[in-house]
Amino acid sequence: MNITMPDADSESQRETPAPLTARFPELAELDGLDDDQRIAAFQQVLDALQQDLNESRDI
Repeated sequence: MNITMPDADSESQRETPAPLTARFPELAELDGLDDDQRIAAFQQVLDALQQDLNESRDI
């Protein structure tokens, strides 16, 4: 059986995603928000992630 391992160079070229709280600092502050503010924060994060996904599909 022949198993091909990913090339080290191709692995290093992959973009490592930043932690969500680094990219979306509002997530680190959820405890201090009321419910409406939490919903708005989650919606902003979801919108940004959806946009990223859509852009990645366009490539």
